[in-house]
Amino acid sequence: MNIVGKYKVKKLGLFDIESGWKMVSVDELMGMEETEEVIQAKEMSETTMVVSEDGTISIRIVPSPETIAEAKAEGEEIPLNEDGTVSLQDFEWKEENGELFYNTGDECEIDGEAVDPWIKIEFDEDGLLVLTMMAFEKI
Repeated sequence: MNIVGKYKVKKLGLFDIESGWKMVSVDELMGMEETEEVIQAKEMSETTMVVSEDGTISIRIVPSPETIAEAKAEGEEIPLNEDGTVSLQDFEWKEENGELFYNTGDECEIDGEAVDPWIKIEFDEDGLLVLTMMAFEKI
């Protein structure tokens, strides 16, 4: 499967005290009551993802004009990508035996044994690529 390309968020993971984590569509999210978590999720709904042939996945957002102005006022420069976005997080990805994996970068041990940081890339029931509690649609 060729996953190289640009993606947009279609669903986000939200925590509900009664039912735990659940995936909510961006459309559903826009109609929800404005709690702190929903406001943050709405901001994250603008996230894009770029999967490159060079084996990288870049999770990106468009910085707000306020963020850019604050950085300039403090003498800082925001490192923008070619599409005007800022990378939030970058991962390596690979294909192995017909399956896709990404490197979380997490280094940990369980009972003294190293845990493999490579996690299988999953697709949900709608065919959306799921990564870091977000489901992405190729655009």
